[in-house]
Amino acid sequence: MGVKVKLFANFREEAGEASVEIDADSTGDLLLELAGRYERLGESILASTEPEVTTRDGVTVMLNGRNISFLDGMSTELEAGDTLAIFPPIGGG
Repeated sequence: MGVKVKLFANFREEAGEASVEIDADSTGDLLLELAGRYERLGESILASTEPEVTTRDGVTVMLNGRNISFLDGMSTELEAGDTLAIFPPIGGG
């Protein structure tokens, strides 16, 4: 059993799926794996992969309901059964 990844709004459309399951040790590793599976989605989520994984401005990544920026960021460790939710930037006016 891996980590359940929930995708929202245009991220869901780009992957063609609402959720996927991925085995990874950290949030950064998971996002790299996700980008490898869904190139277009990876381009929308990731700003860079070297020297470290970073997301584009406004992308929110939540692990079990907690924003990873309040945990260990891309180094946040993952366990089987965790749920990672990825939200695109929100605009309005």
